[in-house]
Amino acid sequence: MKIRRFGLWLCLLLAVPAAGFADGPVLHEFIEADAAEDLELGTTTPDGRMPAAARTPSGVISAPGFPSQNPQRQVAYGGSATPDSIDATYRIDRDTTRPESVEYDDPFTPAVAPFKRLYAFDAVDRELELVVLDKSTRRVPVGGTLGEGEDHFFGDLFVDLAAKTPVRIPSVGPGTRVLAMRAEPPTELELVGDGAENLFVIGPERRRVRLILELAAPRAAFGSEFPQVSYEQLAPKLSPLPSAARAVVAEMLVELGVSRAMPPAAALHRLVAHFRSFAPSEELPQAASGPGLYRELVLSKKGVCRHRAYAFVLTALGLGLPARFVRNEAHAWVEVSDGRLWHRIDLGGAAGNFDIGTRPGAPPHQAPPDPFPWPEGADSGVESASPAGNAPGGPGRNGAPSNGSGATGSGDANGNGNGDPSSLQPSPQFSGTQSGAAMPPPASGSKAPETEAARVELSLEREDVRRGMPLRVTGRVSNGAGACAQARVDLSVNGPNGEILIGSLPTDADGRYDSRVTIPFDIDVGDYTIRASTPGTASCGASE
Repeated sequence: MKIRRFGLWLCLLLAVPAAGFADGPVLHEFIEADAAEDLELGTTTPDGRMPAAARTPSGVISAPGFPSQNPQRQVAYGGSATPDSIDATYRIDRDTTRPESVEYDDPFTPAVAPFKRLYAFDAVDRELELVVLDKSTRRVPVGGTLGEGEDHFFGDLFVDLAAKTPVRIPSVGPGTRVLAMRAEPPTELELVGDGAENLFVIGPERRRVRLILELAAPRAAFGSEFPQVSYEQLAPKLSPLPSAARAVVAEMLVELGVSRAMPPAAALHRLVAHFRSFAPSEELPQAASGPGLYRELVLSKKGVCRHRAYAFVLTALGLGLPARFVRNEAHAWVEVSDGRLWHRIDLGGAAGNFDIGTRPGAPPHQAPPDPFPWPEGADSGVESASPAGNAPGGPGRNGAPSNGSGATGSGDANGNGNGDPSSLQPSPQFSGTQSGAAMPPPASGSKAPETEAARVELSLEREDVRRGMPLRVTGRVSNGAGACAQARVDLSVNGPNGEILIGSLPTDADGRYDSRVTIPFDIDVGDYTIRASTPGTASCGASE
């Protein structure tokens, strides 16, 4: 595979002798910034747009400085992740195994790990894929001051703008307000959002910028009791289920003993308890997709974070509870509306270990207490992502050994995987998808069955492709026994800097795959080879 060469404009800074240094340099003493002093004096950032420091329930936080305080980890958002890109829909997969380790980038202070809000879906289509009901974007106002009952945050991230096109950026939670925003280098930006509160920025041209944000979000959204409201009060926020899903969801509600005879708050507690009791499993579901897979997930209680959140959302919508599926590159969870406020609810299922990139010195966000109980031994997303919870088999809730009931799957740099991260890359869409289905990349702790090795065929739509652009890949996975159905195909490029995973996707019942992957923005121009492999299935061994 070739990557087309680009002409790059280079800016050179010329060193010019300064006349004032004729008699030797002027000595200056560097003085570290003092957040407490900034608070006392009420100082602002140099442009006057943001406070230099703020006191929050999580501690004193400082506005991002210049240059970037963590230049080695320049993960960028945006690029090809737009409201209409292939990752704007989500199809659940059947890989219920737990990944051993995931990568995660947190551009916020306080750090919200693992709940960076990147992709939110609030409706279901006829194929039982998750979608955004209202994908039209509208302008999001920038300005204002921190309100009563709001938590304060700063954001510091890189964004790959696309000319006059909305590109996706993360937020800290539902109800996020942007108090201030600036770009470096200075760029005129417009902030827009869709019906599920996904955020996008629009710039005048294709370029990478550093985006500095001051944010506010309702503290109650991160943890508060669900009020005593009626289903009629919730109806205006509810997305209707398609006819293809209604019968199977109604069947599952009967199995769970939940109905509209129960008040919404009581029914929500019952649903949260059920979906928090899921556990990862190497015995994968038999159903491939659609109603059959949904039913099997609910009844078997198999799955990691994305399976729990997906099945929860379908069930909640069928009951009459407005619900969203939210994800990033390392975790997935849900949001439920009480008609006024969207409540973030973690169902667990995170990976065994998180490799987290955060701003140096960023304190963790101290959310309010979780109003929903956890099953014994289960780990929340916060516990899994915290240093104490990062070791597999480490202490779980209430000090009990973790039994692995929390787990994630795969994803990409900007969340193309709902809690199943692949290696972090600087552009948002690095997981290959089929009809918008993000599939998990290799889980380092999993073992393929000892069966005949699979052979992976690969064809490329073309041999030249630009960085940040999609590349169509097709092929088939099989061995001597026949087609390898529902196998995961991992795609990587090999070049001067070694091998880089760019996506994972599923095969169909005939072992075939046909999808698109995106070439990372930060890859050097040149000649590369693309490799397709599979870790195997129950009937096919791993490819050699």
